[in-house]
Amino acid sequence: MAVLRSDRLPPLLLAAFATLGAFPVVRSLLVADLNWCYPYNTADSYDWINNGLYWAGASVAPSLRPPGLPLLIASLWKLGALPSLPVFNFLFLGLSTTALYALLRERHDGWIAAIASWFFFANNFVQDFSRCVMAETYAAPFLVLATLAFVRAARAPRVWIAFGVCLGVGFLFSYSAVPASIGFAVALVAVSRADLRRRELWAGLIAYALVAGSWIAFRWSYYRAHPGGPRHGVEALLHPSAANLPFYAYAATALVGLVPLALYLAGALRFARSPSPAPRWRAAVLGPLIALSLFWGFVYDWADKRFLLYALPFLVCFLAEGLELLRDFARNGTAAAAAAAAFLALALLWNQIRYPGYGFVFLALTPVHFLQVGVTFTPAQKAVLHFEEAQVVRPHSRFLEFFSWGLFDPRRVDVSCSAADQGYTCLAVLKSEADRLLRSGQPIGLLTPRGWPSDYWSSSQRLANALLRPVTSPGEAEIMLAGIEAAHADADFARLPFVARCGPYVLVRTR
Repeated sequence: MAVLRSDRLPPLLLAAFATLGAFPVVRSLLVADLNWCYPYNTADSYDWINNGLYWAGASVAPSLRPPGLPLLIASLWKLGALPSLPVFNFLFLGLSTTALYALLRERHDGWIAAIASWFFFANNFVQDFSRCVMAETYAAPFLVLATLAFVRAARAPRVWIAFGVCLGVGFLFSYSAVPASIGFAVALVAVSRADLRRRELWAGLIAYALVAGSWIAFRWSYYRAHPGGPRHGVEALLHPSAANLPFYAYAATALVGLVPLALYLAGALRFARSPSPAPRWRAAVLGPLIALSLFWGFVYDWADKRFLLYALPFLVCFLAEGLELLRDFARNGTAAAAAAAAFLALALLWNQIRYPGYGFVFLALTPVHFLQVGVTFTPAQKAVLHFEEAQVVRPHSRFLEFFSWGLFDPRRVDVSCSAADQGYTCLAVLKSEADRLLRSGQPIGLLTPRGWPSDYWSSSQRLANALLRPVTSPGEAEIMLAGIEAAHADADFARLPFVARCGPYVLVRTR
């Protein structure tokens, strides 16, 4: 029993609570059509789906995002199981949590590792974002696995091969593997130059280079062959600047929460000052963390709270040090133990305070009161925070709404569309008409119908995924889809020849 409690019970409890918490949530996310009805799609989500349909053989025009998530989407689409993608989101979140637990066990006992991992898994933003069709949830576990391999390679050099493979797979999901790789390289030179003479390390690096290089070569050749097509233009955002620092300082504080922040900060001091962390462990955590922080803060000219998900597992390593300090304090008597337990309970509760929506303009001051800052968007739609416009607000009206419904919540999310609605079923009818009138791969125009997403990019990508062909502006296509209301509101539009009509939509010939 002692062995069970000391070694097996913490990970078993972590796995049990994670499964019990996530299962009803995942079940509530299943919809008839992921592209059309899923309530957590963003503009980027439609583009990820579009890229997946390209790999499945559809005649769409992809931006050619990293192929990891699109290949998974393509596989599920071929199997007729694309609506099950949210299940894989949470499976990969589980993989991140498992890898983080294993990494923490290299330094801490099972209870500290399990509690720290739960802070990561149950974090409100992590849970909220894991619903979205985005690549961060899929890329993060491979960076943590690479860190674990970096540490374990000291004992088993063959693990260097796994290190390279993990970075390669991570690169196929997200280019964040590149700055992380630079951090690992600096860490290796700093603490283990002798490994530079190991064949296993070079085998792993060659595997990484082959994977990344093959994708870069394919991407370059594809863009060259399709000069007028869409682009996933990450290179254009590489502009050295310090403008992102206020955004990330504010967003990171909100991400970890004010009460848990005390554990993170105390743990960071212990991590820096204590002689007990092995140099390799310290370097494995700090290398990618510093590299990723510098990249998002100073190099990449875009600010988004989701990028912090790459850094959060490494920050949780500081949290684990803070939990060690809290346990040491609890050993000072009954009163100290009670105070430590109360603080831990409050920190766990604070970790699940519910933020409104995507929430990057909010910081929870209490479970009830939030600091809300102002925000504007540049012409390129980059968010810029304005702290001089800050105000304290109460975004929720009832007490239970203050805490995340991300876990242990069986309620279904209200979905604005149904597979039985004409707004959905008529698309299949009009797809057949468009396929009859247009060549494979020939674009169709779109005049956004009433009730569709407000931004044209989301609407056009969602329609492209439904019709399995590119979508362009009305004047650039022979056939255009529009809402029937346009015929009543615009006399010029009404004079265009209708070629098909179904429910709320019409197809018209523009030339």
